[in-house]
Amino acid sequence: MASFEEHISQSKKNLNFLSKINSDCNDYWDWQVTTCFYVAVHLVNAHIAKKSNLHYRTHSEVKNALNPYVQLSLTKLNEAEYLAYSKLMNLSRRARYLCHEKSDNHDVGCHLTYDVHFRKSLKNLDILLNFFSEEYSLTFEKLEIICQELKKSELVFFEKI
Repeated sequence: MASFEEHISQSKKNLNFLSKINSDCNDYWDWQVTTCFYVAVHLVNAHIAKKSNLHYRTHSEVKNALNPYVQLSLTKLNEAEYLAYSKLMNLSRRARYLCHEKSDNHDVGCHLTYDVHFRKSLKNLDILLNFFSEEYSLTFEKLEIICQELKKSELVFFEKI
């Protein structure tokens, strides 16, 4: 299974891909949202590998390991980071399956992904990048991002251009 360093390397590779698709294929909001989620997937898997030397295979196992209310979990996150990861997972699910990102919304209509969802993804990914940079003394390059919905100086690791 992948090590902490390998997961961090993959998360940085995914961040580079996010930057590339944002500048080259900017209107593919679904792919940008999904890429944000997969940056987060590798960050949290790095955390789990580092803290417990465990390697989970399903999103639900990972989410359970991160849950701040699972008392015995060695890998639980604070509520803010856990919610950021959960929101990224739901936004990615929306982007991939055209369903509403809130699991309790049973509207069967088609739910497309727009720049407003990309902004939400960036905000949640920024929370996780901030946590990981502080928790593990990691550095992440600040990315210049094209997104009408993003406000100037709103985030630490992403800057609107």
